[in-house]
Amino acid sequence: MRTKGLLDESEEDVYRFGLECLLLEVVHYLSYIVIGFAMRMIIPMIVTAMVLIPLRRKSGGFHARTRSGCYLFSCSIVVAVCLLDKIIFPLWLCTATTFGANAIIFAFAPIENKNRTLDQEEQKKFRKQALIILVLADMAIIISYKIHIEVCQWLLNGMIVAALLNLCGKIQTKCKLEKIW
Repeated sequence: MRTKGLLDESEEDVYRFGLECLLLEVVHYLSYIVIGFAMRMIIPMIVTAMVLIPLRRKSGGFHARTRSGCYLFSCSIVVAVCLLDKIIFPLWLCTATTFGANAIIFAFAPIENKNRTLDQEEQKKFRKQALIILVLADMAIIISYKIHIEVCQWLLNGMIVAALLNLCGKIQTKCKLEKIW
């Protein structure tokens, strides 16, 4: 692109970083699909991801320090989600975890990390977006409960995992502030 005059040399690092991030994202998602197929849980994993991914992007949470750590941690989360999606929990436990996940995300979102620091305006924006996604997820869980209990469970699992990552991110941030972690 630079040789054809489409790219200013001073912007080359920005484009390289963007392409690198895009490639890493593609590798992550392809790995998740492979894991879902290997565990014969591709549909449940996709349904869970419909809540987990947007909620996680807006509410933040735990982040690994390195790219390889991020990749391994993320793949481990996908395996855990696939295992969790195989279990159908009793209604009382689903209700309790829904309230718990909502409370965690409501209390802490958004969680910053070293790669995403937010000014006050951005915090308000991300919080509002996280809470909108949370309400939409709650509505989808309620509606799906009446239609298909497993789909309800898969959606709820996305919310639970997002809340747990949010809580871990809060702990991670607090520990770094106190120089423990």
